[in-house]
Amino acid sequence: MTLFQRYMFRQLLWPFLGTIASLSGLAILTQSLSNLDLLAERGETALSFLWITLLAMPQVIALLLPIAVFLAVAIGLNRLVGDSELTVGAAAGMSRRQRLTPVVRLALWVLIANLLINLFVQPASFRQMRELLYEIRTDIAASFMRDGEFVSLGGNVTFYAREIDDDSVMYDIFIEDGRAGEAAAYAARRGVIVQAERGPVMLLEDGVLTRTDDQGVLSSLTFERYEFELTEFIDSSAAFLFKESDKFLSELLAPSPTDIARSRSAEDLYAEGHYRLSSPLYNLAFALIAAAAFFAVEHRRTGYVRFVILAGVSALMLRLAGFAVQAAAASDSSLNTLQYGLPLVGMGVALGLIGRSSARQRIFNRISMRRRPA
Repeated sequence: MTLFQRYMFRQLLWPFLGTIASLSGLAILTQSLSNLDLLAERGETALSFLWITLLAMPQVIALLLPIAVFLAVAIGLNRLVGDSELTVGAAAGMSRRQRLTPVVRLALWVLIANLLINLFVQPASFRQMRELLYEIRTDIAASFMRDGEFVSLGGNVTFYAREIDDDSVMYDIFIEDGRAGEAAAYAARRGVIVQAERGPVMLLEDGVLTRTDDQGVLSSLTFERYEFELTEFIDSSAAFLFKESDKFLSELLAPSPTDIARSRSAEDLYAEGHYRLSSPLYNLAFALIAAAAFFAVEHRRTGYVRFVILAGVSALMLRLAGFAVQAAAASDSSLNTLQYGLPLVGMGVALGLIGRSSARQRIFNRISMRRRPA
């Protein structure tokens, strides 16, 4: 790159970094609101809450990158035009293609970063997030253990523990179980929750089980060790399955029979895989659309606001069409080619507008030279 192109690239890079940082901060705030139940209901620490929020961010950042590129190009070029620096570059002999090179270079770097996020960072982070959420939502102990409080488990079971130490060992436990139309009460000196093959159970030690039978006869049973089933109190939505967003590209484009069985259909996996490959193209498309707002028209002293707005609306409509095609491709795999075609069409239209303006300017210059007196 020439000195002017390097300068121009920096003028585009800093707005991009500022924009993606601002958008990411806003995304972290909104993403954290959806995880507040981990603090309010599950009693998780702020560190776990923050870590889960950060693990969800790669997918959000990948969605924000094209927007950040568009805004960075629009902001950077608007400043360069306002200070007449692009005009100076043109007067120094730089062609429109040379002035467009820093824009394309920035978009290509972001495209590569977006592709790496889609193919490697997102599935790796989502897998870890899914495992952590599964552990939290199936952690029966963390969900209801409260020192000295009566806690309801479902509609007919009440739990109480006088004391819980740092190792999650409970002392002086009382459980009232009114399921299946029977009345039973458990009192134990000590208890701890463990994971068995059939699910989590509470191991009660040195206790008494008191219950009434169908005739209302009261009976008591002293036990040294008793296993109280907790499986039905697990969050039913917490099944540990990797979703399409958690899978790597090889699992999406060449799924195993197990992957297909656990997904809604093979078309869903194919659509997600092609989306991962095609969505980074929108970075280049958005950059060229933003550049077209400045390069596709003649220099205007009144500014380029309406052209930038028109370019922004066009970019938004293009991206929404991309989401619609992805959703349609989940039912018809033949539409996956359109996931690549839409951003390529956007690039082609933007380059066509820029090239047409450049050709028109060359024709105008030639006519002016011929009319100039000798």
